[in-house]
Amino acid sequence: MAVYTKLLRSNIEEILKEYNLNLIDYHMIKNGILNTNYYINTKEGKFVLRVFEGGREFSEENQELDFLLTIKNIIPCCLPLKNLSEKNYIIYKGKMIALFYFIEGEPIKDITENLLKEIGVYLGKLHSFSKGKILNRKSRIDMENYYNKIDFNFIPISAMEKMKIRSIYEEVKFFDFSKFPSGIIHNDIFPDNVFIKDGKIEGILDFNESQTAPFLYDLAIVINYWIRLYNFPKEIEEKYINTFLKEYEKYRKLEEGEKRALDKALKKMAITFILLRFDKFIIQNLNGVFIEDKNYSQLLPLLKYY
Repeated sequence: MAVYTKLLRSNIEEILKEYNLNLIDYHMIKNGILNTNYYINTKEGKFVLRVFEGGREFSEENQELDFLLTIKNIIPCCLPLKNLSEKNYIIYKGKMIALFYFIEGEPIKDITENLLKEIGVYLGKLHSFSKGKILNRKSRIDMENYYNKIDFNFIPISAMEKMKIRSIYEEVKFFDFSKFPSGIIHNDIFPDNVFIKDGKIEGILDFNESQTAPFLYDLAIVINYWIRLYNFPKEIEEKYINTFLKEYEKYRKLEEGEKRALDKALKKMAITFILLRFDKFIIQNLNGVFIEDKNYSQLLPLLKYY
């Protein structure tokens, strides 16, 4: 999320006519870094308005929306609202826009064992359902693309950190993950993309970077960004990883090859998101963008593992 496209009240009222909704108030949503989002309060209910900023064909983006409707009874997720033409989205001033039903709750801030059990269950169910299914589009979360754009002379991190990132990149860039079980993955399942209410997961948000890819990527994101980044004591960290994977395997068993390759996936997902943030906050010009400060330095502690 973020706000790249500024919408006035009159713009939003025009958009809502396509849904027969009546605006009460709205505000920009700063969380996230990839798409524009607004909170929308109407007489008929609460919604999130997304302006798609990925540069994909509209038909490619709509694959995500269709997929969400197929998994609504499998995991709790953000669902698109149909417009008056019974479509998942509209085109407004050349931009693709969708409304999503608002999910009550708040992003995860503190990781607990119970939340790790829940996300293990939901990812296991999602991957079991999506095995072999195709989203025919490319995600923007692309390690090699980010790496090739970056001149490390302009990245303000230590020489040791630069050497570690280069070393990990060289180790994983030719590793063949395609031989492992794959299907549609979330691909960005950070704690702030999961809302909780009363201590339980209420909804999994922001599938906009979902794609067909090895299931190991989602598992690595959870282990890196729900567990290792929180710097738990070693025994708690190991317990949490085992708890998460145990719940996951109740719905999809890991192959022995996947278990052996998990370390490579952890390394790849660690530097992929570090490189993404280099690209977003150093390489790109974000002047005038209302965006959450997701600084790359927040992720650098992961390097100590690899």
